[in-house]
Amino acid sequence: MVHLRRRGTSTKLLSRLTLPIFILIVTFIALFSTAASYILIRVQNDHSLKMAEQSLKFVYRNIRYQFDTMDNLAAFVLNNPSMENMSLLSLLNDFGSAQSVKQSYVVSIALEPESGLYALAPEAFYPVTGIFKSDSLNTRDWYSRLKRGDSPTVWWGEKTNVLSGTMIYSARKKGNLSDGRSIGTVIIGADTGSIKGVFDNASLEEGYHLLLDESGRVIYSEQYGFLEDLSNMPYMGLLTGKAGSALVKMNGEQHRMMYETLENGWRLLALVPERHLGRYTLVIAALGAATAVAASFIAAYLLRKITVRVTVPITKLVNAMQRPEVVDFKEPLPYHHTGIYEVDELNQQFTGMLVTIHRLIEQSFTEEIERRQLQLELLQAQINPHFLYNTLDLINCRAILAGDRETSRIVLSLANVFRYGLNRGQTWIALGDEIKQVEAYLHIQAMMMEELTVETDVPPELMGARIVHLILQPLAENAVKHGLSLYRENCRIHISARTEGRTLILRVADNGRGFDPEELNRLLLQPPREPGHRQEGGERGYGILNVHRRIQLHCGEGYGLRYLAAARGTVAEAVLPYDADGERPV
Repeated sequence: MVHLRRRGTSTKLLSRLTLPIFILIVTFIALFSTAASYILIRVQNDHSLKMAEQSLKFVYRNIRYQFDTMDNLAAFVLNNPSMENMSLLSLLNDFGSAQSVKQSYVVSIALEPESGLYALAPEAFYPVTGIFKSDSLNTRDWYSRLKRGDSPTVWWGEKTNVLSGTMIYSARKKGNLSDGRSIGTVIIGADTGSIKGVFDNASLEEGYHLLLDESGRVIYSEQYGFLEDLSNMPYMGLLTGKAGSALVKMNGEQHRMMYETLENGWRLLALVPERHLGRYTLVIAALGAATAVAASFIAAYLLRKITVRVTVPITKLVNAMQRPEVVDFKEPLPYHHTGIYEVDELNQQFTGMLVTIHRLIEQSFTEEIERRQLQLELLQAQINPHFLYNTLDLINCRAILAGDRETSRIVLSLANVFRYGLNRGQTWIALGDEIKQVEAYLHIQAMMMEELTVETDVPPELMGARIVHLILQPLAENAVKHGLSLYRENCRIHISARTEGRTLILRVADNGRGFDPEELNRLLLQPPREPGHRQEGGERGYGILNVHRRIQLHCGEGYGLRYLAAARGTVAEAVLPYDADGERPV
């Protein structure tokens, strides 16, 4: 049958010329636009990230300066000779006067019993003198760490009783310069208000800063409260090294985390949402896409004009060829002298080709009808079920009368093989009937091979499953004739069934000599051969190909046979659709 295209549709020649060139142009435009957009996005994102990093650096430098000032102040007090005598009171009075609340830093001394002023010091901190006995500090964690010598300087944050103020403290031990006696602990305090001013001067458009102590508690943040414990936050495990940057997901949103480590072990963090860093990404990408689309439309318009001028002569010739009157030989093929050699030659050659094709189609159609008629007559002559069953019943009766029970069992098994094998010409059969047929066949084989053992493992709920008829018997026959033909002892065939979702898998395995599964699977991929051609793989290859193609014919290309590797013997599996309701799969 000759298929005609509708007039007015695009020609193949036009599409063959236009489409590849258009794809090439669009690809170049897309690559150029993508590269340009990528560069712009990276520049913009890098700029936003750089601004966040600069903000972090600014806060880091200012906080480090404040901490260095506290260290210098502590060093001044520790190295001052006034600490050794009674002038300690006047020294501290300069730092811790009644105006100390207004100062940036507060200095106090926790005296040890070895100090000469221990007896004069109050039990707890006194703001006028700034000295007190160290006994009141024994329960404080920072004091315990200082006494253990974990670090020469201990830093911590603490709330005060003055209007719920928050303070940062550092403490260092002071010993007598002459005899090494422990005099006390110098404590330098600073109000967190100074840190707030630094944070305010370097605030982020989106995101926030965090100043954390070594245990993960908040010293200052725009987001969290003072001394709030953040040690379980997801980003804490990423704080490795002195400084760095990492991506972390918080509250369902991706954040860029940058951090720096101060000399006292505290960490300064900046967390910025990724969407803020790439806030112009969508706009740049949209502009790039719009530019690419506009350039593609312009390219398509120009390309169309050029290709149409080239393909119009050939298009006219093809339209003439598609006229039903020409294809059916009701009128000759119109001849147009175009002046283009290739087109004129194509016109003449098409006429001769059309005649030849019509003749070959008629000849092939006639031969195919005759071949199918002969095949049908041959099948009808070969199979007469009624006559066959009557003959087998007669043989069975004669065997029973003669007392030959073994012959009777063989005849009954053979009758079952034919009864289930012919199946009244039906394509689909219950799995239970298929099992009965293959068991009847193997029963006959077991009488000829005394050492043949047949094992069947099919769940009862699968017996009603509908499968394509005559699958297991050819596989079992291959196992007997090819796999076990050289063995006389301990011959075994195992038949099983299982499901995997909506797939039914039937397996026939033997412990014979085995075959290369890759070679057998390759045979299954061979194209169908015409009658009379020798099939690769011989009789065995023809049998498995017949089963494989019948399954694909009735079930689809996704089903069929497959062979699996085994330690011994051959394992063949038939993959079929499975309907749990027992109906025939569609």
